[in-house]
Amino acid sequence: MKVLRTLFLPFFALCYFFQSCSTEVDLYSDYKDITVVYGLLDYSKDTNFIKINKAFLGPGNALDIALIDDSCNYPGKLNCRIIESRASAEGSTYTQTRVLNLDTITVHNKQLGIFYAPDQLVYYTTDRINPNNSRYKYMYTLEIDRGDTILTASSAVVGGERFAIPQAIMSFSTVTPSGTLKWTECPNAVVYDASVEFRYVEVWNGNDTVPRSINMEMGYYPLSSLLYEFGNYSLSYPNASFYDKLKRSMGADTLNSNVERLVFEPSLTIKISAGGVELYNFISVNGPSSSIVQSIPEYSNVNGGYGVFSSRTTIQKDVRLSAQTFTELMRHENWRFRQAQ
Repeated sequence: MKVLRTLFLPFFALCYFFQSCSTEVDLYSDYKDITVVYGLLDYSKDTNFIKINKAFLGPGNALDIALIDDSCNYPGKLNCRIIESRASAEGSTYTQTRVLNLDTITVHNKQLGIFYAPDQLVYYTTDRINPNNSRYKYMYTLEIDRGDTILTASSAVVGGERFAIPQAIMSFSTVTPSGTLKWTECPNAVVYDASVEFRYVEVWNGNDTVPRSINMEMGYYPLSSLLYEFGNYSLSYPNASFYDKLKRSMGADTLNSNVERLVFEPSLTIKISAGGVELYNFISVNGPSSSIVQSIPEYSNVNGGYGVFSSRTTIQKDVRLSAQTFTELMRHENWRFRQAQ
């Protein structure tokens, strides 16, 4: 969490400075309650989750404090809700249409890391988020009542009826240096993330079958870096990278004559994720920096707190390998690929 780094780094710097000066300073005399929010609405999900925590500052090792749930969670349940507003496609004025009250639930599958695990308290709603359509546009505003103040954050809905993947076949043939991945425009999206999974089955000694797959990350692209024509966004990818990644995944087994690899079509799954402007700004500003300056800008669209409240959605489609790609796979004799009947 970027906010925690912001709080802890000045704290350690102050400790070092005051060691050489006066010790009559109470670094914890002015406590400030800082709320940290992370929430991404997705209209395609039947349940949407919001993470609401508090930043902490205390004596001792910050990493030890982070493992204590009371250091990150508010006691009890905060009064939280999401307000839905709607505007017609022709208008810019939104009218409130619904209130989605948030409840709490404890999830038990968080992996071990810097913060307490495996149990995590999250806020959620099972009320469906409405997608955009040709008639209506939707805006959602998160309200968090802390008792002493109310925090807010707003986001338009990403996604709607036009978002789709038109292609049915994908090529990695090295006859050409690159291939093209296409998808239609997603309403309110300003950034896209694309990946492709290739699946096959290994048969060992003619008996034991083991499902295998490789995942190819195509990248993270703002709209300005994508080609848009005829209603589609598109990106290019190097065809040779498919074979390089597949070879690294198989490793020494490419020399093993006891394995045969079967491809069942469709063998590829294309995934395209679309994100809203708040998510894009958050990642762009709060991501890793190559700058050597000490002052790093922060981005948050949470009024009265830190974090991001935005929207995203993901579509996927199963497609086939092109015939030329499969021919090139079989040319690698040691790999022992063949098409399943």
